[in-house]
Amino acid sequence: MVATTLDSDIPRLEMQIRGIENRVLLNREILKNLYWMLPVDDRGHENYVPVGRGVVSSPSCARWVSYYVCYNVEEHKGVVVKDVDYTGKVAVAHHHMWCHKSSCPKCFIRGWAVRLARYGESRLLEGVKRGLGKIEHLSVSIPPECYGLSEEAMREIAWHALKVRGVTGCCMIFHGYRIDRKRRCLVWGAHYHAVGFIEGGFNRCRTCVHKRGDCAECNGFKGRQVREYAKDRMIVKVLGQRKTVFGTLHYQLHHATIRVGIKRFHVVTWHGNLANNNFHADKLMAEIKCPACGSDMVRSAHVGERVIVKDIGSPDYVKCFADEPCDSSGSPNWIEIREGGGYG
Repeated sequence: MVATTLDSDIPRLEMQIRGIENRVLLNREILKNLYWMLPVDDRGHENYVPVGRGVVSSPSCARWVSYYVCYNVEEHKGVVVKDVDYTGKVAVAHHHMWCHKSSCPKCFIRGWAVRLARYGESRLLEGVKRGLGKIEHLSVSIPPECYGLSEEAMREIAWHALKVRGVTGCCMIFHGYRIDRKRRCLVWGAHYHAVGFIEGGFNRCRTCVHKRGDCAECNGFKGRQVREYAKDRMIVKVLGQRKTVFGTLHYQLHHATIRVGIKRFHVVTWHGNLANNNFHADKLMAEIKCPACGSDMVRSAHVGERVIVKDIGSPDYVKCFADEPCDSSGSPNWIEIREGGGYG
């Protein structure tokens, strides 16, 4: 990829920049990350696009449905999440309708990516229970000479590179683009993020103190990494330890790349001892958890006087927030909706 923008690219990139305003009106969440805002230089790779840059799938996308509330006020004492103090307050979350399309600009972050991240987390944690080891996050960079290959071929190369370095099973997420900060756009740089298990784990290498060159003789992951790089020139890295499996998967999913024109392009694929024909896990049931204490939240109605913004395109929209359980007269601000639609 050239280091400067060609004159022929300027109109196309400017058109994408002008389209950002419309995308923000659909989903202000994209303002939180430069990756979602930058135009894409897709010369030679026009069939690929970052997730969330298609058209809205349905009039129902992001439609507000209800509130979910956690009433465990005692468990919220002293809890601060994202600068919100939940002490003495109930936790409230919006519930919207989300489609399952990765291209939808409204649903790709909070709908599609959340659904797949929840499923992936449950599958990986089941792998931990079955003794597969500790979950690690890796990246695999495709060499530039292979950029012209199909995604299926690049995926095969990437999985082979992981396997010979001791990865026993993982999910792989395709990323076609990287940020070019000098040109202020996304450029082609095919790579994969993998979340899974390493033979012998990585803790030994993570805490190892050694001299330069010692890794080549080691039988740990970094030893395999050095020896295999000399053969295939594939850059495979184990990244920093995760805060949460869900958070890692969710972030990598909403920065992923899809191929247009294919009805069922698989952004996420499972390999090794986690492959679909080797691994079977229980179906994941959708749950809404309290951001303050992790308890299940219950569907509720707001009967207080507070004005709450429900439109995700509004600058005043807040996905999760804290609220007083009762007003100044002692009347409840929130009432649980029991099964069948009645108030509790």
